[in-house]
Amino acid sequence: MNRYANAGINQHSPLRRVLPVLLKGIGGGLLLSLVLLFAAALVLYYTSVPEKTAPYLVFVISLAAVVAGARYCGRQIGYRGWLYGGLVGLIYVLIVLGAGLLLVDSIRIGWHFLTKIFLGFVFGAVGGMWGVNS
Repeated sequence: MNRYANAGINQHSPLRRVLPVLLKGIGGGLLLSLVLLFAAALVLYYTSVPEKTAPYLVFVISLAAVVAGARYCGRQIGYRGWLYGGLVGLIYVLIVLGAGLLLVDSIRIGWHFLTKIFLGFVFGAVGGMWGVNS
């Protein structure tokens, strides 16, 4: 019998164990970013913090959410933290940028766009490695 005949996802496939953890990591990162962005919006609204700090807050909150989601995945899976954490960061950024494309009429895809994707993968990989080693 050809050992490559059943190339799909079977009950012993590592993907069956990894995929739910990846989805939980991405969902947890998105949920954490929503909570932290809401808290940041309240701080900006009710205090005298200048609004020009908002883009920096959004950036830091997004990176923290990527690291947290990737750390969860690395800790739960236990191996290849850089890969699975990087995937969490990459998919998180693609979801956020995709939502931004739906909300904004015109957007340029250039170095700024590619930099966000790259940073999402890098910070996700760092979070995944942190999760495996903690």
